[in-house]
Amino acid sequence: MARKRHGCRAVLRFFAAALVGAGSLGALAAPGGADSIAQTKATIAKLSATLASLSAQSEALDQRYNTVQSSLANANAAIAATQREIALKRAQISSTSAALATSAVDAYVSGAADAQILALFHQNVTQADARLLYEDQVLGDLHQLDDNYKAQRDSLNQSLRKLAIQRNQEAMDLVNIHSLLSQNAVNVATTQRTLKQVTRKLASQIIAYEIVMAKAAARRNDAAGVANAVAAAAAVGGQAAANLVTAAAASVHNSTGVQGSAAGSKQGLAALAAAERMIGKPYVWGGESPSIGFDCSGLTQWSWRQAGFSIPRTAAEQYYGMRHVSLKSLQPGDLLFYYNLDGDHQVDHVVMYAGSGPWGTNTIIAAAHTGTNISLAPLFTFGLIGAGRP
Repeated sequence: MARKRHGCRAVLRFFAAALVGAGSLGALAAPGGADSIAQTKATIAKLSATLASLSAQSEALDQRYNTVQSSLANANAAIAATQREIALKRAQISSTSAALATSAVDAYVSGAADAQILALFHQNVTQADARLLYEDQVLGDLHQLDDNYKAQRDSLNQSLRKLAIQRNQEAMDLVNIHSLLSQNAVNVATTQRTLKQVTRKLASQIIAYEIVMAKAAARRNDAAGVANAVAAAAAVGGQAAANLVTAAAASVHNSTGVQGSAAGSKQGLAALAAAERMIGKPYVWGGESPSIGFDCSGLTQWSWRQAGFSIPRTAAEQYYGMRHVSLKSLQPGDLLFYYNLDGDHQVDHVVMYAGSGPWGTNTIIAAAHTGTNISLAPLFTFGLIGAGRP
């Protein structure tokens, strides 16, 4: 296949989860079995349900608060409108009473014509009532006018009292709802903190469990089992968790005699320095430049070119095209080659030995697979067939 020529591919089963960033997770919980993990998951489910319930309550309370707040605003507006209506009625009655009295006096004293007297009411809102009152017996109906005003005033005052009671109740409701919202916010924050802590605990338990599983798989020489453990740890703890499990699995095979140091040749250190400058650059299949990114052999070729050496392009070509060195005397810049990682019975991956870093003399630097960046990682021995030096 044409795609084989670049050596390390995105289908690398073991490295797809293992050769990722070089962070650390800190102290882990004691290794937990499936039971303790299941119990923690149950706790998380319960906390999540509580959080969902609290969130629903807060939403309902918030909607209620907005409704009552709107109702309170309407009550205040109604009270103001009623107060204005009372003042208007009072002014109208006062104006009408004065006009009626003046008209009656004028009619009595001067015998003024009806047309002249009625003209007094043309600009008054109670003109029709005033005309009837005058035509019947003005002075006698002034008492009836006053009674009507008092009846209207009493009715409006009663409306005011009802509105005031409603307003006071709604104001109290707002205070109570606001208090409930505040308490709910505290409960939500507390539950979220607890959920976060328990989730971290679960991640630690899973990672500790996968470390145990990876070591057991490594003792059986079960590469697939190690890969599964690394992937499971990465799912909850990311790159740092994957590296922890990888390092644990690799520690089982320390008897292989892979050894090295931080000291080396000027050229090897220059190649390593060039590779380290690329930390954080993305893995790109077929990539071989800083502007694009690198695949595994693209990184090693480019790095050694910066040190003044030209080496072949693919992992297989590099392995067969350079002198081999002992795995017991590795130096910075040396290349480690891996065989048959994805069942193709070929040299299909290469990394660079760093000799120092988060894993001490067991630190490497690599472009792992699509979706990762160039990073430091722990040295591993699954599929390791040899080392080379330009």
